[in-house]
Amino acid sequence: MECPDSIPLFRHKLMDAVRIKDGVEVVIKRVMLEEDNVPLLQYLNSPEMLKDPRNNVVRLLEVIAVPHTSDTFPQPSALLVMPKLFPLSAPHLPFRHVREVLNALDQIMEGIVFLHEHRIAHRDACNHNFMMDPTDVIPSGFHFACNWHQPDGVTRIHFRDRCLVPRVKYYLIDFETAEIFPPNSLTIGRYGQVKDVPEMSVTVPYDPFKLDVYQVGSLVKTLIEVILVTVLRDESHLHQLYEGLDFLEPLRDIMRCPNPELRPTASQSLEKLRGIVSQLDQTYLAHEIWHKESTPSYRKYQTISPDEKFKKWKRILFICGGKGASTLDTIH
Repeated sequence: MECPDSIPLFRHKLMDAVRIKDGVEVVIKRVMLEEDNVPLLQYLNSPEMLKDPRNNVVRLLEVIAVPHTSDTFPQPSALLVMPKLFPLSAPHLPFRHVREVLNALDQIMEGIVFLHEHRIAHRDACNHNFMMDPTDVIPSGFHFACNWHQPDGVTRIHFRDRCLVPRVKYYLIDFETAEIFPPNSLTIGRYGQVKDVPEMSVTVPYDPFKLDVYQVGSLVKTLIEVILVTVLRDESHLHQLYEGLDFLEPLRDIMRCPNPELRPTASQSLEKLRGIVSQLDQTYLAHEIWHKESTPSYRKYQTISPDEKFKKWKRILFICGGKGASTLDTIH
C-alpha cells in the first residue's frame, strides 16, 4: 500500500504509461474501432487538420491494433496513445483569476467552431470532456488515479496560477458520439452529460450543432454557479460557488436558450463572448475569483505560495470514504 501503483484506476479501459523513447507521460485507452470513432479522431489529427490552431481535439500519438477479441471487446479494438491531460477544473486546481476562465472558454468555443466548420458535431461537449495540458501549471506532475497528489501518490501537487505560465492549452476528448453531418441534416437520440437539453428526443429530429452550443452554455453555467467542489464535513456536502463571473450570465442565457432556433451558432456564441470581454476593464481580467462560501481564512490560505503552504499545513493522505480531512486540505 506504500507503492504509488497501489492506488486503483477507476476506469478499466484507461491506464497511464511512459513512452520509452523520450520519457513522455501518456494515457492508453482501449477502444472499439467503429464504436469509438477512431477513424474520425485520426482524420482530426491529420497534418492538414492540425494546421488550424483552433483545433483542440485531443492529440493522437499512436494507434496500436489489438490482434484479438474478447467478451469485453467482441469487435476489433485498438489502443489509443494520447497525452496525459488534467481536468478543466478540479477542486484542488481551481480557476483563480477572471482571465483564466475567459482564456479557457475562448479556446473551448474556438474548438467547437472549428468542428462545426467541418460539419462535425461532438454531441457531448460537456464539462468532463474538456481537459488541459498541465505541464507548466503542475511542474511536479501528478498521479493519474489520484490527481491531487504527485506521482508518488502521497505528496500534494504544487501548482502555479494558470495566468502566470505560458498559454495553457485546452483539449476536447471522447469522440464516441461525434459525427459528420451533411448540411441541413438533423439527428435523434439522447447524448452527453447534460440531461436538460429541451429539444433532445429519441423520436423528434433536432439540430446536433445547436446541441453542442447548449452543452457548452451549460459549462458556462457551471463555472458561474456550481463549481464542482464538494467539501467533506460531518458527512454533509457544501457546494461552493465562484464570485466575480456574473458578467457571463448573458452568454449563459443565450447559449442555453430553450428554443434552438433562437439559440446562436457556435460562431455567434464566440463573438458574444469576445464582445463581453472587450467591455471589461483590463485590470478586471486579473481580478481574483473565489468560491462564494469561502471564508476569509480560506482566501488567505488560497493565496499562499506553494512553498509556504506546505510548511504551514500538515499534508493529509486522503483515503476515499475517510473522515477528518480539513476543509482547506480537501479543497487543495
